[in-house]
Amino acid sequence: MFLIAEIGGNHEGDFDYARRLTELACATRCDAVKFQIYTGDTLVSRVASPERNAHFKKFELSRDQYLELAGICRDQGKEFLASVWNPASFEWIEPVVSRYKVGSGDLTAVPILEATAALEKPVILSCGLATYDEIAAAVEVLEAASSVYKQADMVSLLQCTSMYPIPASEANLRVITELKSRFGRPVGYSDHTEGSLALESAVALGAEILEFHFTDEREGKIFRDHKVSLTPSEVDALANRVAIVEELRGDAIKRPTPSEVSGGSHHQLPPCDLSRPGSRGG
Repeated sequence: MFLIAEIGGNHEGDFDYARRLTELACATRCDAVKFQIYTGDTLVSRVASPERNAHFKKFELSRDQYLELAGICRDQGKEFLASVWNPASFEWIEPVVSRYKVGSGDLTAVPILEATAALEKPVILSCGLATYDEIAAAVEVLEAASSVYKQADMVSLLQCTSMYPIPASEANLRVITELKSRFGRPVGYSDHTEGSLALESAVALGAEILEFHFTDEREGKIFRDHKVSLTPSEVDALANRVAIVEELRGDAIKRPTPSEVSGGSHHQLPPCDLSRPGSRGG
């Protein structure tokens, strides 16, 4: 199981806080710490939407700050993962990233997909807002850009619902099994519910990757992502429960278990008398 602690915009542009969140995430049992790399001016027009432009500019971190955060992850043995919303950023972030995440909003953004594919590193596609046809088209763009993406393990797909927070009725976790059946690639779940039940349930359905937002605490926070975020102790508790769910899933081979073979079950039936009419075994 690959656990991704998504800090995303929870730092709200405060680098000291971003560094603290990174250090806290690295101290948990997650495998990767993820950020979103963008600039307000390349994401939203300051003329067409000045308020949204100002919002995203507030959340910006600099090149050197991201590289410092990547260094913290490296020193703590965690993977630094990024979704890059501005292709110009690939040049300087590339040396510290071993795989890329493409967010739901960029699933149909062909220039972003092609720029990501040009780097020929594993890609995780988040599938919020999408139909199966749009997911297939995104995979085809990657495959057309580089043949390495025809290898099954080079593209992973995450079921996701792109709102914050979402009700349980919109998680639609059964998409996980359908994605696996249709595409034959690693599949996971990117969570926007509150709590961890959806994440644990996703594992039962075969998720191999879990992505969740991460914060130090939810109390007193205004920015929406904190509400759907896990705290450090909750991440470690999730890791424990995921291990149990994986054990509960088993291997799908139906055969007598060791405890059944050893006679530990008290539900064993007596042998059938096959000489009696109407008797049956089984």
